[in-house]
Amino acid sequence: MLIISSLADAENACRQYSPSRVISLVSEDEIAPAFCGIDPAHHLLLHVSNESCAKSISSAARERAEKIIQLVNGWDRNGNILVHCNRGVSRSTAAAFVVLCMLEPNSDETELMKRLRKVAPYADPCPLLITYADEILGRDGRMEDAVDDLGPPAPAISAPAVAIEIAA
Repeated sequence: MLIISSLADAENACRQYSPSRVISLVSEDEIAPAFCGIDPAHHLLLHVSNESCAKSISSAARERAEKIIQLVNGWDRNGNILVHCNRGVSRSTAAAFVVLCMLEPNSDETELMKRLRKVAPYADPCPLLITYADEILGRDGRMEDAVDDLGPPAPAISAPAVAIEIAA
């Protein structure tokens, strides 16, 4: 299962779903939980700093996409994977979409995005992370198109933890 959560609900989601991998996308002033039972090598902590120019924003987004892809490539698919950010709406749903596209490489990107949006109607994936992941994964703009074609998300201040089945 792929679990998407806000920072506030991340520890509860960890207890409920017992993930074997965690991706934390937090700002420099936020503290990601030290998840009990998670090998530190399996917890990808990505700080989203206050980049100040287009070049540094672009470089940081590409690096985050690369690190997410590396973690998923090294995952044996045993257990669940938890992705969280501050609100569980933008960065975490973008990372979750990347994970879905990687783990279901033969699935249509639009259908994967619809599945994500069905369980998380407030999902508003960060476009820049999607752009770089699309490029790195060789999806020829299909991931970007799937996000661009979304209607507006349902409003959410902070999102509850949700789970998505990953096809075998």
